[in-house]
Amino acid sequence: MKKRQFLKSFSLGTTALSLSPLLFNSCSAAQNEDFKLWIWTGGNKSIAQWDSEFKKLKEAGFHGILCGGGQDVLKKTIPIAKKYDLEIHAWMWVMNQPGNKETQAHPDWYSVSREGNSSLEVRPYVDYYQWLCPNKPEVRDYLLDRMMKVAQMDGLSGVQLDYIRYCDVILPKGLWSKYDLVQDHEMAEFDFCYCDTCRTKFKNQAGYDPLDIEDPSQDEKWVQFRYDSITEVVNMIAKGVHGLNKQLSASVFATPTVARQLVRQAWDEWDLDFVFPMIYYDFYEEDLGFVERGTREGVEAMNGKPLYTAQFLQAKTNEEVNGMIKAAKAGGARGLAFYDYKLLSDEFIDILKNI
Repeated sequence: MKKRQFLKSFSLGTTALSLSPLLFNSCSAAQNEDFKLWIWTGGNKSIAQWDSEFKKLKEAGFHGILCGGGQDVLKKTIPIAKKYDLEIHAWMWVMNQPGNKETQAHPDWYSVSREGNSSLEVRPYVDYYQWLCPNKPEVRDYLLDRMMKVAQMDGLSGVQLDYIRYCDVILPKGLWSKYDLVQDHEMAEFDFCYCDTCRTKFKNQAGYDPLDIEDPSQDEKWVQFRYDSITEVVNMIAKGVHGLNKQLSASVFATPTVARQLVRQAWDEWDLDFVFPMIYYDFYEEDLGFVERGTREGVEAMNGKPLYTAQFLQAKTNEEVNGMIKAAKAGGARGLAFYDYKLLSDEFIDILKNI
């Protein structure tokens, strides 16, 4: 989504921003130093542009920056973040690697569907869905090396993982009509990964091949194997990042329950310092109460570690926005995260400055 516009309206990656005075007048978030504001940003900008952007964010009450663009961008932005006393975390895509020449040089690294198609060649849902296999040793080595090169940068606060999951085996219900799908079961073309590496590793553990099962989606061991595969990748990265005394976080699906069902993501078991669950109630055809319920489920699962509720606020009324924030706070969120800076209007910046 930009987060390549996840399915043009989702990203599950993160969030759009169009806020009103009601938002912070009601919850006084920016006034409470314990309630932290985060935002995703990136792009090819000059040092002067970055300085202006970070200055506005600091004056608006933001605490942290989730910055994409790799080392070249971070070399520009880290000193500026320090200047304005902002935390800066490297926003890194993990399992989904669209257009990456390094990984595309190894076609066998890509995840394979139950139909037998590589996601490099037959891309599910959208063209930029090009998913790596989490169980190939070469893939794990590549990902760890990539993360460590960034994490070791002086002045960086931490690393923020995105697309740290499998392809959506089931989309949120609110997106079914966009793709003319009724996903009331796991469809083979969206079910990953069935490459030789995954099947052999699982067979060595469980004693049978998942493709020998009539309906692999109903096999608890095979389902758990996928949860564990992503968890192993995250905790491998966490060990390296923490070894450099940096923080690790991730943007994840709405709740631990939803994340397991839709993308094989058991994020409550990961060795994270904090988490950004994307609790977008309308994509799940839920009411505003889902924000509070989802936040509370995540807070309880994190056992005291901070949770920052990520919000998708595009095309929302002031009343809806106000309700979202109240719900996140009621659920116990330690702050909010928004996607992304380019959607911040001058009017909104002025509203935050006046708080």
